[in-house]
Amino acid sequence: MENSETSNSTSEDQNELSRKFLKITNVKIFSNAYNLRLKEDDIILGLNGEYFNSSYEDLKKVLEEDEEEKILTIFRQGVCFNITTKSSLGIICEEIDETHMKEFSNIDIKNHFEKDKIYKQFEVYKNFRKNGFILDLELSILASIAPPFWMLYHRLWITFSYTIIFLVIMFLVSPWLFFISWVLKSWYYGLNQTNVLRNFFNNKDYRLYLILTSLNEEEAQKISRKLDPKIDFDYSYLDPPVRDEDSLSTL
Repeated sequence: MENSETSNSTSEDQNELSRKFLKITNVKIFSNAYNLRLKEDDIILGLNGEYFNSSYEDLKKVLEEDEEEKILTIFRQGVCFNITTKSSLGIICEEIDETHMKEFSNIDIKNHFEKDKIYKQFEVYKNFRKNGFILDLELSILASIAPPFWMLYHRLWITFSYTIIFLVIMFLVSPWLFFISWVLKSWYYGLNQTNVLRNFFNNKDYRLYLILTSLNEEEAQKISRKLDPKIDFDYSYLDPPVRDEDSLSTL
């Protein structure tokens, strides 16, 4: 009995060790994966909070079977993060044994995605100075009710100034024109607030660095810092990063 139990446990251990995961070897340009900022050598670790140990064809079928959002857990440079997708990725993969994945022994997918919690989508932008900005893709009702206050919250100073000047002029001409202008601006910014913020930061030389799904902005900042130790954020939840000039000054 003991020998059989031992052999069973040994076979189970071997099965655990023989798990295969999908390693991205090519990202097709303008594909879903390209838009999600996935990279070559990224490893698809899980699907909806469970380890995914099947072929890419099986993954493709699951992703295309309906238009519901699916959460994929990605393993990159020893860091795990989640992305959300509604369709197949448009990538070429190869199967890789987990024994060839660095630092995989310390990874537990349950620590990176919990099904009973609400996750949000974020886009991470950064410029050449490693200054970062995180865009919450959840629409804000403030933009639909009071656009000027939404502009103040996001520090869109120039847009705010022009908007106030325009609204003041409309009010002086006619209160009705002011009211109509306010309604139209509320409608426009309510629908286009994400694109407005994207264009604003693109004009300030910020470029899209990472797309991820996390519980909140603080967690998004932590993941971004793990992937790029030098990135820093305005109103950061993190300690200041160690920059090259900081390390030189301590010598």
